[in-house]
Amino acid sequence: MRTQKMLAALAISFAAGQAAATCATIRVGYIDQHRPPYYLGAGAVVPPKAGASIELMREIAASAGCEAVFVRLPLLRMRAALESGAIDAMPMDASDEDALRFALPKDKTGRPDRSKAARYHTIVFVRTSDKLPDDTDPAIYFKTHMLGINHGASMVPQLQAQGYKIDEGALDAARNLEKLVRKRVDGYGASVIGVGDLDHLAATGFGDQVVRLPKPLRVTSIWLAFSKDYYDKNAGQSETMWNWIGARGQVRLAELIKKYENEP
Repeated sequence: MRTQKMLAALAISFAAGQAAATCATIRVGYIDQHRPPYYLGAGAVVPPKAGASIELMREIAASAGCEAVFVRLPLLRMRAALESGAIDAMPMDASDEDALRFALPKDKTGRPDRSKAARYHTIVFVRTSDKLPDDTDPAIYFKTHMLGINHGASMVPQLQAQGYKIDEGALDAARNLEKLVRKRVDGYGASVIGVGDLDHLAATGFGDQVVRLPKPLRVTSIWLAFSKDYYDKNAGQSETMWNWIGARGQVRLAELIKKYENEP
């Protein structure tokens, strides 16, 4: 009888452990704009070939035994959606305020852990006809020249606060490069994983009219941020996802970007 009770208790404990290990579906928010090779298509629909970043986020979720479903939103609504619980996670260029509002991996000092983030380079295209020297420092040049940035990009207020002249009137790379060629801005800045990620798009659309400066404007980190409620209920899975990003994320995203570059 005692043995039967022990076996029953073990069975209950095992079942509880299995239930705790089960990962709820994670709702990942991302922008509703076409930004190849990272995000393809526009609007609310997630296309079959959704982009390198979406494939990466599926793999991140799968590393913790989770299934990701995607919710496309205007960029300026995403943080509010994460805080309200309308979505569970989103890629984020986190500020100190974000670190208080959302769940992010922390280092030993309590700050967001850059080893568990993707590193992005803010590259800058300029007009070839301006004949800027290869050693031009965009961090200096665009304090006095107009820089086009995708509308709603999280780096816009950061750059403006640092004294840069920013035009954020265009939605995407193609429109900004068109403005550059038409001399409505003096450069176009975009955040990318690899410094050459937009070279093919620029060359295909604008030939030799634009050139990328060798030196990036800045290097930043993008984290996968969770709502505090999701993290509290799925702490183990969240930590597993962050650890996977730290160990594999940067290399895997670069591989996926090359995959999309090589597809028609």
